[in-house]
Amino acid sequence: MISTLRSAVSPRRRRFSLSIYISLLLIAVALLTLTAAISSIEIFLRPALINQLSSDLEKDAQTHVQLIDTYFSERLNDVKILSASETLQALLTGDQADSGAASNLLFSAFHRDVADYISISVLNTQQHVVLTYPAPPQSHGQYLIQPEALTQLKGSATVVASDVFYDPLANNPSIDLYANIFNNDFQAIGTVRASISLHRLWEPVDSEAQVNGSGSYAFVLDQHGVRIAYTNPDASGFTRPDELFKAVAPLGNGFQQQIASENLYGNSANAVKSVEDTTLAALPSSSIFQFNPTGEDQTYVTARYSSAVFPWTYFVLKPLSAVTGLADQQLQTVILIVSIVILLAVVIGVQAGRRIALPIMSSVRSLRSSSEVLKSLADQEQTVATEQTWMVEASQIAMKSIRYYTKASSHAARRLAALSTDLRNDPHHYDPNRLARALTQMSQMADYIEKAMGYQEQANEKLASSIRVTTQAATQLTRDAKSTDETAAQLEQIVQRLTRVVGAIGASDEPGEDR
Repeated sequence: MISTLRSAVSPRRRRFSLSIYISLLLIAVALLTLTAAISSIEIFLRPALINQLSSDLEKDAQTHVQLIDTYFSERLNDVKILSASETLQALLTGDQADSGAASNLLFSAFHRDVADYISISVLNTQQHVVLTYPAPPQSHGQYLIQPEALTQLKGSATVVASDVFYDPLANNPSIDLYANIFNNDFQAIGTVRASISLHRLWEPVDSEAQVNGSGSYAFVLDQHGVRIAYTNPDASGFTRPDELFKAVAPLGNGFQQQIASENLYGNSANAVKSVEDTTLAALPSSSIFQFNPTGEDQTYVTARYSSAVFPWTYFVLKPLSAVTGLADQQLQTVILIVSIVILLAVVIGVQAGRRIALPIMSSVRSLRSSSEVLKSLADQEQTVATEQTWMVEASQIAMKSIRYYTKASSHAARRLAALSTDLRNDPHHYDPNRLARALTQMSQMADYIEKAMGYQEQANEKLASSIRVTTQAATQLTRDAKSTDETAAQLEQIVQRLTRVVGAIGASDEPGEDR
């Protein structure tokens, strides 16, 4: 029992205190929560946000392109109607009587979109101006009609669009729309040329920052890979973006000569250069993609949509960081909350650990004190047991001495009784010598009995002393047993207190143990 109690109260070495263990447990729970939150954000929320924004960008690009296509379809239809006009046919065949009606016709067409029409002109087959409103058409280089457009117009009844021009003084981009005027024999006798501003193209491009948020922008590539529209960060419109009229890939020598001879893109004022972007030059097949534009240090989510009227492609871009901003904000919020929780876990863990550890440490001290008491009792019991062993041995020796002297006294007494009986029965039988020997023997036996009784008395005193010491030892053992029982009861109370602290349902006694 003593050894069991000693092993029970012997302190175990721990690397950390209970307070730290509780704090670490709370921190681990907080970190698990943080991990679950971050995983849900990264696995579910972030992709959902990217998909949602990508869909919104695609719809935005589609909506703007459809509006642009609708507008330019109306202008194409205006030119188509003019080219089929009998009034213009009569004018080109030399009927000057119809000149007033032709002027009214151009006036009416111009005022269909007075804000964007620059001029509407009627040219003969020699590209001389026959009629124009409201001002003479501006030549591009030495051409009123692009040579490339003339090639497309031969025998064609469709409306042909030119490449993009730019007037840096008016900050006005434009294109020319051409359509043949045929006589009754379907022979081309002239051309309608309508110059149209591209501000209707620039307006949605410039509005992307307001529509999709800060950092968003858009641009339009023509069939040559030149940026013919680009979001202008200058709201006043007095300056133009550096990327405007820059190609996404090196231009061929033939087209560069065409740019110079026809003054495309305002080349005479600002030479057309390349700001290369391999991703755009390859024209990704996907309508939604992510890439790092040239000159940018971040990834953009990009949606593209192609015009159904002109060979132009509309691109709208939004920073990926803006797309995932909500997820990042939630992630930061979660990290902040978990950091606060971890700090609280440390404080609460230390406090709770102390509240739990104090009664435990008090119980441990009580256990150690009880252990010391039990150890002292064990030492006393060991001493008493040694004394008892010695007293038992002394008592055994005394008992042997008593038996010996009792037996010797009994033998001497029987001998003395025999001599006395013999003398009493036959006194005459003894002569003086024999009588003297008999009396001497009786005297010696009396002395022997007296000495034996003295030794026996000494043995009796030793035995009485042994009995007295044994009685004292028994009393001490009884007292020690009572102290041991009280100490065991204290230990049981301590165990019950510890059981309540650790939250156990109940404590079971060890079977077969004596207190």
